[in-house]
Amino acid sequence: MTEPIPSLKNSKTEWRTWALAERRALDLPALSAALQEALAPELATAQHTLLYAATEEELDVLGLASLTAKRGCYLPRCAPKRRLAIHAYPCSLVLSRFGIWEPEETLPEVSPEILDLVLVPALVLDRRGYRLGYGGGYYDRFLPRLRPNCRTIGVAPFLVDELPTDPWDVPVGGVCDPGDMFSGG
Repeated sequence: MTEPIPSLKNSKTEWRTWALAERRALDLPALSAALQEALAPELATAQHTLLYAATEEELDVLGLASLTAKRGCYLPRCAPKRRLAIHAYPCSLVLSRFGIWEPEETLPEVSPEILDLVLVPALVLDRRGYRLGYGGGYYDRFLPRLRPNCRTIGVAPFLVDELPTDPWDVPVGGVCDPGDMFSGG
Protein backbone atom coordinates (compact mmCIF):
# COMPACT_ATOMS: atom_id res chain seq x y z
CA MET A 1 0.00 0.00 0.00
CA THR A 2 1.32 3.37 -0.93
CA GLU A 3 -0.81 5.60 1.28
CA PRO A 4 -1.47 5.16 5.01
CA ILE A 5 -4.85 3.64 5.83
CA PRO A 6 -7.29 6.35 6.94
CA SER A 7 -8.59 6.38 10.50
CA LEU A 8 -12.13 6.47 11.85
CA LYS A 9 -11.71 10.23 12.07
CA ASN A 10 -11.59 10.39 8.27
CA SER A 11 -14.77 10.86 6.26
CA LYS A 12 -16.25 8.26 3.94
CA THR A 13 -15.15 10.45 1.04
CA GLU A 14 -11.53 10.27 2.25
CA TRP A 15 -11.84 6.49 2.61
CA ARG A 16 -13.20 6.22 -0.96
CA THR A 17 -10.36 8.36 -2.29
CA TRP A 18 -7.83 6.15 -0.48
CA ALA A 19 -9.40 2.87 -1.70
CA LEU A 20 -9.69 4.04 -5.33
CA ALA A 21 -6.03 5.15 -5.35
CA GLU A 22 -4.78 1.94 -3.71
CA ARG A 23 -6.86 -0.27 -5.99
CA ARG A 24 -5.04 1.06 -9.07
CA ALA A 25 -1.86 -0.73 -7.97
CA LEU A 26 -3.50 -4.15 -7.59
CA ASP A 27 -3.37 -7.10 -9.99
CA LEU A 28 -7.16 -7.41 -10.19
CA PRO A 29 -7.28 -10.41 -12.57
CA ALA A 30 -5.06 -12.47 -10.25
CA LEU A 31 -6.96 -11.34 -7.16
CA SER A 32 -10.29 -12.09 -8.86
CA ALA A 33 -9.14 -15.63 -9.69
CA ALA A 34 -8.09 -16.24 -6.08
CA LEU A 35 -11.33 -14.73 -4.83
CA GLN A 36 -13.45 -16.93 -7.09
CA GLU A 37 -11.58 -20.01 -5.87
CA ALA A 38 -12.19 -19.00 -2.25
CA LEU A 39 -15.89 -18.34 -2.86
CA ALA A 40 -16.60 -21.50 -4.89
CA PRO A 41 -17.46 -23.63 -1.81
CA GLU A 42 -20.02 -21.03 -0.71
CA LEU A 43 -21.85 -21.39 -4.02
CA ALA A 44 -21.94 -25.19 -3.71
CA THR A 45 -24.76 -25.05 -1.18
CA ALA A 46 -26.64 -22.04 -2.57
CA GLN A 47 -29.72 -22.55 -4.71
CA HIS A 48 -30.25 -18.91 -5.79
CA THR A 49 -27.15 -16.70 -5.94
CA LEU A 50 -26.92 -13.00 -6.73
CA LEU A 51 -23.58 -12.13 -8.32
CA TYR A 52 -22.61 -8.81 -9.90
CA ALA A 53 -20.94 -7.80 -13.15
CA ALA A 54 -17.70 -6.03 -12.21
CA THR A 55 -16.31 -2.96 -13.86
CA GLU A 56 -12.69 -3.12 -15.08
CA GLU A 57 -11.63 -1.68 -11.70
CA GLU A 58 -13.47 -4.19 -9.49
CA LEU A 59 -12.95 -7.75 -8.35
CA ASP A 60 -14.73 -10.04 -10.80
CA VAL A 61 -17.09 -12.72 -9.48
CA LEU A 62 -19.10 -13.38 -12.65
CA GLY A 63 -16.88 -16.37 -13.46
CA LEU A 64 -18.68 -18.12 -10.59
CA ALA A 65 -21.88 -18.17 -12.66
CA SER A 66 -20.81 -21.46 -14.22
CA LEU A 67 -21.04 -23.07 -10.75
CA THR A 68 -24.72 -22.15 -10.58
CA ALA A 69 -25.67 -23.49 -14.03
CA LYS A 70 -28.15 -26.04 -12.68
CA ARG A 71 -29.46 -23.67 -10.03
CA GLY A 72 -30.47 -20.01 -10.03
CA CYS A 73 -28.01 -17.24 -10.83
CA TYR A 74 -29.03 -13.58 -10.87
CA LEU A 75 -27.60 -10.13 -11.53
CA PRO A 76 -28.70 -6.75 -10.16
CA ARG A 77 -29.73 -3.69 -12.15
CA CYS A 78 -29.74 -0.12 -10.83
CA ALA A 79 -33.42 0.80 -11.13
CA PRO A 80 -35.09 4.19 -10.49
CA LYS A 81 -35.24 5.51 -6.92
CA ARG A 82 -31.90 3.84 -6.08
CA ARG A 83 -33.48 0.40 -6.05
CA LEU A 84 -31.71 -2.79 -7.11
CA ALA A 85 -33.81 -4.88 -9.47
CA ILE A 86 -32.93 -8.58 -9.75
CA HIS A 87 -32.91 -10.53 -13.03
CA ALA A 88 -32.14 -14.14 -13.92
CA TYR A 89 -28.72 -14.66 -15.53
CA PRO A 90 -27.59 -15.45 -18.19
CA CYS A 91 -29.43 -12.70 -20.00
CA SER A 92 -28.67 -9.84 -22.36
CA LEU A 93 -26.67 -7.07 -20.69
CA VAL A 94 -26.44 -3.36 -21.41
CA LEU A 95 -23.94 -0.78 -20.18
CA SER A 96 -25.58 1.41 -17.53
CA ARG A 97 -25.02 5.11 -16.93
CA PHE A 98 -22.65 4.04 -14.12
CA GLY A 99 -20.47 2.00 -16.50
CA ILE A 100 -21.79 -1.30 -15.12
CA TRP A 101 -22.97 -4.16 -17.33
CA GLU A 102 -26.43 -5.05 -16.12
CA PRO A 103 -29.58 -6.81 -17.34
CA GLU A 104 -31.84 -4.94 -19.74
CA GLU A 105 -34.68 -3.22 -17.91
CA THR A 106 -37.26 -4.94 -20.13
CA LEU A 107 -36.38 -8.36 -18.69
CA PRO A 108 -38.64 -9.82 -15.98
CA GLU A 109 -37.66 -9.03 -12.40
CA VAL A 110 -37.22 -11.68 -9.73
CA SER A 111 -38.16 -11.14 -6.08
CA PRO A 112 -35.10 -10.79 -3.83
CA GLU A 113 -36.85 -13.15 -1.41
CA ILE A 114 -35.81 -16.09 -3.62
CA LEU A 115 -32.10 -15.46 -2.95
CA ASP A 116 -30.15 -17.48 -0.42
CA LEU A 117 -26.67 -16.08 -1.22
CA VAL A 118 -25.76 -12.53 -2.23
CA LEU A 119 -22.26 -11.34 -3.14
CA VAL A 120 -22.04 -7.61 -2.40
CA PRO A 121 -19.34 -5.52 -4.10
CA ALA A 122 -17.44 -2.90 -2.11
CA LEU A 123 -14.41 -0.64 -2.28
CA VAL A 124 -13.42 -1.61 1.25
CA LEU A 125 -14.93 -3.75 4.03
CA ASP A 126 -14.43 -3.85 7.75
CA ARG A 127 -14.31 -6.90 9.99
CA ARG A 128 -17.78 -6.11 11.34
CA GLY A 129 -19.28 -6.51 7.85
CA TYR A 130 -19.73 -2.82 7.08
CA ARG A 131 -18.89 -1.85 3.53
CA LEU A 132 -17.99 1.27 1.70
CA GLY A 133 -19.24 1.43 -1.86
CA TYR A 134 -19.56 4.32 -4.25
CA GLY A 135 -22.08 6.24 -2.15
CA GLY A 136 -25.33 5.50 -4.00
CA GLY A 137 -26.88 3.44 -1.20
CA TYR A 138 -28.30 0.79 -3.56
CA TYR A 139 -27.18 -2.16 -1.45
CA ASP A 140 -28.11 -0.49 1.86
CA ARG A 141 -31.67 -0.25 0.50
CA PHE A 142 -31.54 -3.76 -0.98
CA LEU A 143 -30.14 -5.86 1.89
CA PRO A 144 -33.13 -5.33 4.23
CA ARG A 145 -35.39 -6.76 1.48
CA LEU A 146 -33.70 -10.18 1.74
CA ARG A 147 -34.96 -13.14 3.76
CA PRO A 148 -33.43 -13.27 7.26
CA ASN A 149 -31.61 -16.53 6.45
CA CYS A 150 -30.07 -15.23 3.20
CA ARG A 151 -26.26 -15.29 3.42
CA THR A 152 -24.59 -12.03 2.40
CA ILE A 153 -20.88 -11.83 1.64
CA GLY A 154 -19.09 -8.56 0.98
CA VAL A 155 -16.39 -8.66 -1.70
CA ALA A 156 -13.61 -6.04 -1.68
CA PRO A 157 -9.88 -5.72 -2.32
CA PHE A 158 -9.32 -4.31 1.19
CA LEU A 159 -10.36 -5.41 4.67
CA VAL A 160 -9.80 -3.01 7.58
CA ASP A 161 -10.63 -3.23 11.27
CA GLU A 162 -13.30 -0.53 11.27
CA LEU A 163 -14.92 1.92 8.87
CA PRO A 164 -16.94 5.01 9.73
CA THR A 165 -20.66 4.22 9.53
CA ASP A 166 -23.98 6.00 9.35
CA PRO A 167 -27.26 4.82 10.90
CA TRP A 168 -28.56 3.64 7.50
CA ASP A 169 -25.55 1.44 6.72
CA VAL A 170 -26.40 -2.28 6.60
CA PRO A 171 -23.59 -4.78 7.30
CA VAL A 172 -23.10 -8.02 5.40
CA GLY A 173 -22.89 -11.37 7.18
CA GLY A 174 -19.41 -12.31 5.96
CA VAL A 175 -16.49 -10.72 4.16
CA CYS A 176 -14.19 -11.97 1.44
CA ASP A 177 -11.10 -10.10 0.31
CA PRO A 178 -7.87 -11.22 -1.33
CA GLY A 179 -5.79 -10.79 1.84
CA ASP A 180 -8.20 -12.46 4.28
CA MET A 181 -10.04 -14.80 1.95
CA PHE A 182 -13.16 -15.52 3.96
CA SER A 183 -14.66 -14.94 7.36
CA GLY A 184 -18.23 -15.04 8.56
CA GLY A 185 -21.10 -16.04 6.33
